[in-house]
Amino acid sequence: MNNNVYKNYIFDFYGTLVNILTDEKDPMLWDKLAQLYQAYGAAYEGDALKKAYAKHVDQARKELMDLKGVAYPEIDLAHIFNQLYIDARPQSSNSNQPEDWGKLIAMVFRVLSRKHLTAYPHTKEVLAFLKEQGCRLYLLSNAQAAFTNAEIDLMALRAYFDGIYLSSDAGICKPQPEFLKQVLDDHGLKPSETVMVGNDLTTDIAVAKAVGIDGILLNTFPYSRRELENSPIKPTRVIMDIEALKIGFT
Repeated sequence: MNNNVYKNYIFDFYGTLVNILTDEKDPMLWDKLAQLYQAYGAAYEGDALKKAYAKHVDQARKELMDLKGVAYPEIDLAHIFNQLYIDARPQSSNSNQPEDWGKLIAMVFRVLSRKHLTAYPHTKEVLAFLKEQGCRLYLLSNAQAAFTNAEIDLMALRAYFDGIYLSSDAGICKPQPEFLKQVLDDHGLKPSETVMVGNDLTTDIAVAKAVGIDGILLNTFPYSRRELENSPIKPTRVIMDIEALKIGFT
């Protein structure tokens, strides 16, 4: 597109639109989760729960990789947390386990591990501007639906998007080409009119290149100049602030 202007913008979420910090290694996190499991009759200690979780995640990813025949599978953590309960209560069909247990624990896991979550400066301003210009906006995130949907709403960003795609729903994640291609196919988006905007070369920019669309790197990591120069994955454009997406509109 001329002047770096596109009709369709596909955004990454974490590290692109919002800044988040989590600590999933904190022993206190696992101790508190274990206490919640204990309250419903599943006898876990914090460290044992953490190890069992890691084992289930690794096994589930391998199984999904084989099942789907993909290099980049994405599991649903709600299923993992539910299986952990079942493992500890094999005869628990009549237990006091609440409905949607896995989703509940996934949300608690996120709330306890999240240190901060804020929208980057200019995020809402630029999304609103692009909508005013008649652009269509989509979200494509390597993320867990069990808690990312709540965080999208917490940041009041849902209304800006014409479609939201989360990897745990799809069973695959960036840079698996089919994940991005689904957005193009579902909405009839022309590759020449569409751009992927994200903060990660190996996922966001790589998946854009894989399906033949432009990729804009919003360099929030940030990558150093040397890293950008030496990377085999080259973005169409590098910007330091999302506000740069407004350039080119008249």
